[in-house]
Parts: sequence; structure tokens; C-alpha cells
Amino acid sequence: VQLFLQTLTRYQPESIVLLPELLLALVTAVESGWQAPISLKFMAVGGSRVSTELLLKAEGLGLPVFEGYGLSECSSVVSLNSPTDNKLGSVGKVLPHLKVHTQDGEVVVEGNAFLGYINQSESWGSSTIHTGDLGYVDEAGFLHIDGRRKNLLITSFGRNINPEWVESELLANPIVSQAILIGDASAYCSALIQPRFDTVTDEMIDAWIQQVNKALPDYAQVMSWQRFDQALSFRAGTLTANGRPVRTAILSRHQHQIKALYKELA
Repeated sequence: VQLFLQTLTRYQPESIVLLPELLLALVTAVESGWQAPISLKFMAVGGSRVSTELLLKAEGLGLPVFEGYGLSECSSVVSLNSPTDNKLGSVGKVLPHLKVHTQDGEVVVEGNAFLGYINQSESWGSSTIHTGDLGYVDEAGFLHIDGRRKNLLITSFGRNINPEWVESELLANPIVSQAILIGDASAYCSALIQPRFDTVTDEMIDAWIQQVNKALPDYAQVMSWQRFDQALSFRAGTLTANGRPVRTAILSRHQHQIKALYKELA
């Protein structure tokens, strides 16, 4: 993080593109007294869901942060908030060379599509990309992304929960390094948490979860949690090469912890 901050200070960029993890690092640094380059005019953030609390905190610190959405199959950016068109909680308006609609709740993009996947001829030449993301375009033309269709949790009460939503709120505090929401076919949600520092106590994590819960509907609140007995990693097969959780592997590897979470409140 220090090298990243030093690089920004040295080169004084006008714009940068960030993952939520890097935005959190910048926000924490500014809160600790680091001065962001006055040259910065535009900070795009994306790659995974961004906590509303983190965006509000960045805005309150004077950081020009704007959430966007994109994927490689669409040659990167699909939508982006801007200084003149910005709606918190959305990923911005769709770029003019693209068209977006939803099909059974899934975001579908038409326009600047890639050529296709290597050795998968059925993907070649298509101008339409089914993203696998659940979302919608509101009446003002802003795109909203709820989460991945394949990750959707359905509780035993029939409530649909996008885990990325709750996880992004848990990750908005620098004491939390990794968070996975669990609750499919269960009566309530639980979480596995990896603290960022050895000095983080269970009491600190519990207090943060209680604060997050206050902003969540009852069906999405985290009712129990445990620390990961092994941090997620690419080497362990629980993270992809770009740092996203491999949920099937996590559920399998940490099955004993998950069972314990639901025995606690049984």
C-alpha cells in the first residue's frame, strides 16, 4: 500500500482505475493524514461490488470517486458514473456505443463484443453478451448490478439474497480482509471472516457486524460468524487468479465451519 501511495504522490495522475480493495486503502490513508494528489480529477472503481458506505466515505473526504461496470467480453467498460451523471448505488449510465437490457433478470449487453473464447467456436461472432450478472436499468437510465446469478442465495423462507451485496458492506471496514456470506436453504445468514491484522479482536469484528446489520433488512443480517480457519488464497484454490472467491471450493473446504455456524443458533 505504501508503494502505491508513493507512486501516486510521485506521478500526480489525473485519473486512476481502482478495485474496491484499493479504494479502501486510499480512504484509510486519507483518514490517517495522507494527502491525495491535487491533480486527481477522476477515480473509477469497479471489478466487484462497492459498498455504499465506502463510496460515501470517499466522497466525504473529497475523493472524486465514480463507480462503473465492465467485463472483458464487452471490451471492458459498459457503464460509468461521471461528475455530471452520478447516482449512488448504481454503476452509471451505459456508454453510448452499447445497448443493455435484461432477460429473466440477467443483464445482457449488445455492441462492442469480443471475438469469442479460444477453442469455443459457439462463442465466436456473437454481438450479444449474457453477462451472468443480475441487475436492472432504472427509469433515469442508470444501470444497477445486484450480483452474480450463480451466487444467489435462497433462504429457507424463500428470500433471495445476493451475497456480494452483504459482503461489500462487511469489507468496507479495513479490519476485514475477506468475507463470505452463507445462507442458502437456511433460516438465517452467517459469515466467514478473515481479519486483516493480528490485532483485530472478535469483539471488534462483532461490533462491526452489528453496525452493518443495522443497515440491512432482517433477512440479510449476519446472525453468526466465525474466523476462517485458513485464509482464502489462489494456492488453496479458494480464490481465482484475480482475487475473486471460488465459492464452491470455499463451501467444500470450510464445510465443518459452516455446519458449526448453524449449530450455534440451533
